[in-house]
Order: sequence, then C-alpha cells, then structure tokens
Amino acid sequence: MSPHPPTLLIGALTLCLALLAAEARAMDCPRDGTLIAGAGDYRPYQIVEADNVSGMDFDVIEAILEKMGCSLKKVPLPWARHLKAMQNGQVDIASPVTMTPERAAFARFTKPYIVANEVLFVAADTDVTYDNLAAFFSKGYRLGVIREYAYGGDYPDLRDIYAGQIETTDSLELNLKQLLLGRVDAILGETYVVSAEIRKLRLAGKVKSTGVVVASEPNYIMFARKSVPAAFVAAFDAELQAMKANGAFDRITEKYKSTKAIY
Repeated sequence: MSPHPPTLLIGALTLCLALLAAEARAMDCPRDGTLIAGAGDYRPYQIVEADNVSGMDFDVIEAILEKMGCSLKKVPLPWARHLKAMQNGQVDIASPVTMTPERAAFARFTKPYIVANEVLFVAADTDVTYDNLAAFFSKGYRLGVIREYAYGGDYPDLRDIYAGQIETTDSLELNLKQLLLGRVDAILGETYVVSAEIRKLRLAGKVKSTGVVVASEPNYIMFARKSVPAAFVAAFDAELQAMKANGAFDRITEKYKSTKAIY
C-alpha cells in the first residue's frame, strides 16, 4: 500500500532539510573558521560570569556551527557596543533579537529561533481560575511587574485600567519575593528568563508557570551583513530548521525552560 499523502509530505520535507543541512556542512566558514558572538548576561539565553560565557543561545549556535565545520568565539559586550560592532562587521552574531527595519539594514536573520512567551507565574499551591490577563484582573488579583520593562500583549491597555492592582519592583528577584510573601498573586515574565531565575534562587517547587500566555514574540539569530554572506546564513538556518525537525533543538533547550532545580 502506498503511503498516505501526509506521510509523503513529511518525508519530502525531511529529505529537503537533510539536503540543505548537507549543503550547510559544505559551506566555507567566515572569518577563517571562527565566528564572533557578543554576549550579555541575559539568562538563560546568555550567561556571563567574569570570563566564562555560556547559555542556551550558545548551546544551539555552537551545535550548528560544529556541524558546519566552524567554531565560535564569545565576547562579553554591552548591548549598545554589540550592535555597533555588528554594524561595523567586527562581531558576527547577536541573539536572541527581535527583527526591526533598522537592524535589517546591517544584519541578516534566521527564521524565528525561538518564540518568547510572557506568561503568568504563581505560587506553586495556587489554583489557576483564569485563562487570560483580563480575567485575572477582573477577579481582583494583584500582578507583580518590573519597573520600565516593556511588556507586550494586552498588558499596556490593561495597565491603566487596573493600575491599582499592579505592584512594581526593580528586579525579577524582588518580584518573586513579593509573590512568595503573598503581596501579589502572580508575576509576569518571559518563560525562559523567569524559569532561570527560579533555579538561580532555589525556588523550585515554590513557583510555577500558569501557562497563561500574555504576549508572544518571535526572536531571531542575527548575523552581520559586513562579515557573514547571505549563503552562509541560509545554510546555518537550514541546520537550525533541521534541528527543530529532528528534535535536537528541543533536547538542547528543554532544560532551560524547566523550573526544576539544577545544582
């Protein structure tokens, strides 16, 4: 019996990704084989501790570059200097980034690398009785947020309506402490970032994600136009998509969105 059409389609897609990945492995590496990535402490995407640089972004990028026969040098850089170095072609890679017309003038982008979800987190023993932020506020609950942080989704519209139910602090750590003291009923934050902070503060088992998504935004891996050819970016992206198709991407990133303690 012949395979069903969906089976044929999946097979064709897998073959296409495999061919593109093979092409990526044959691609010459820019900068004599070692690309340069800037790094800032934005956990868990990037972790900078003195001269030690690690994190989810680099686990993914290095896995792809290794398949392509290239290597990576990670340089701690403040974000403004990082962007300037990308414009000048002194640094090759930035991540995770949003795509803007201003950045597109000096950079090339992969397809979405990851979708950054802002979700509500609550104390572990909390029963969740709402499925969106408006419903959360309508029940009289109090929300903890970080001062000057640009939250997305419908938060900007609801912020003025429910200003009396919003508590601001200057850091995610303080936000989590407010939550555990019962001064707020939930905090809002990006899934991977909040999960990393929960692990860092050893709060595993005390805070949980509600799964209520308030905002969702694609993030990309960005390459400098001056130093990285379009063909190389396309080949890199083919490897990235192949990793997502075969499960390797999930295996690399899964631990970073878990609140389970890693000591």
